[in-house]
Amino acid sequence: MSTEVVVSTPNPTKEPDWRGSVVVREDPELVAELGRRLAVTSGERSLGITDLIATRRAFWRLTTPPVAVPAERQTRLNAGRWLHRALGSVLAPEGLIEVRVRRGGLVGRIDVLTDRPIEVKTTSFAVGPMELVSDRPDHVEQLAMYCALVSRSTGRLITVAAHDATVQEVRSVDIRFQDLAAIWAEMERRAAALRSGLASGRVDGLPRCRWFDRGCEFQSEKVCDCTGKEADPPSRLLKEATSLEGRPEVDRALAERLSKELGSARRPQIARFRDLIYPRRAYYERTNPAPAAEESRPTAGGSVSDLYGRMVEAVESGAVGEVARLPYRSDEPEEEVVGFRGTPYLLRTSRAWSAPRPEEIVGRFPQYALELGLRCATTGTRSGRVILGFERAESMEDRLKVYEVGFSPVTAFARLFRERAARFERALQERAPSALEACSGWMYADCPYRAECGCGSEPGRSQR
Repeated sequence: MSTEVVVSTPNPTKEPDWRGSVVVREDPELVAELGRRLAVTSGERSLGITDLIATRRAFWRLTTPPVAVPAERQTRLNAGRWLHRALGSVLAPEGLIEVRVRRGGLVGRIDVLTDRPIEVKTTSFAVGPMELVSDRPDHVEQLAMYCALVSRSTGRLITVAAHDATVQEVRSVDIRFQDLAAIWAEMERRAAALRSGLASGRVDGLPRCRWFDRGCEFQSEKVCDCTGKEADPPSRLLKEATSLEGRPEVDRALAERLSKELGSARRPQIARFRDLIYPRRAYYERTNPAPAAEESRPTAGGSVSDLYGRMVEAVESGAVGEVARLPYRSDEPEEEVVGFRGTPYLLRTSRAWSAPRPEEIVGRFPQYALELGLRCATTGTRSGRVILGFERAESMEDRLKVYEVGFSPVTAFARLFRERAARFERALQERAPSALEACSGWMYADCPYRAECGCGSEPGRSQR
């Protein structure tokens, strides 16, 4: 996640200069607060709640290169993500959406957090409250763990059955869990078993997945050697689900609101903010994808202890609800905007030898201000934060900087978003990337498209 000093390149579009609307100041109070959190981070690999639902499957995901997902399943996953986005817009008035919660080395992302955690699932068909434990045990377990994570005894599971962006049925069930301490103890037991397996490189101590013979990509690619005869002990979590109550009045209201949202929403054409910051690179990625580089995977027993990982741990280890997704004011882009205390933030690391002064941020790291401005424009906020870590710093005091970046007016970035998005879509239609902004010079050396792009950039001074 290292960052490099950017060397400016000519802008063929001659768009209005946005730099004059950016104001940057340091936030020493937040630096001190995050610095205290950073000092006590463990650096240990964090495990997601979903890893604990199927620890054997998580083992292969964490220790092997990515495997191909069957096309049919990928289509369902894409449709589910889009539906989740629409659900987020519908449920945003109810509470915080996609809340990041971290505790004891376990991290979860709760779809909606009100007075209770709400987990939303999309499926081909819904089941009633009495069939949830038997037919959707993984859904109930996930909600149980979220309840334990935020110390709430009741959660809500919303199942949306949809086909071709048409809502067919909504089922909302409130589930009460009796003993949160017992649930947490089981979570810790599963996490310890998974970490032990990762350390030893052995999977045989982990229980059989519920996905065996149900489209598991690791089984179909012959990565996992499960036979289906592995131990499958009864779930200790499901025993704590003592009350399941359907909420038909919630179903009716949510189905109506969701149908309206899906009827008016359009699928985003811009996938990531990065597409508008480096549009020429994004053009070639979209039209001529380069072979994916093999993803770096830790060795068995390895842990994520780099500065970036520890910074993520520090930011997410605060009060529940501090880190959550911000709702959009528009349909673009597909990428979510995560907020820290209600405003967008970027978390980056750099190998620069010195931290920039506030007045140097736009000149040395213009991509940060540009991306943050676009994120603020799409969420209707006027400022955001850049949380920047320096890998070469010798002392904790110099390792972390927080810059508050304000935009006046932020509407300038909304206009910039529309203009760049229009040029990008036009370039895709006309197969004409030369009208798009050239990428920053430092990207040239490692760009797989430099020969065919011909942007003419010279490698910038790298600080990796």
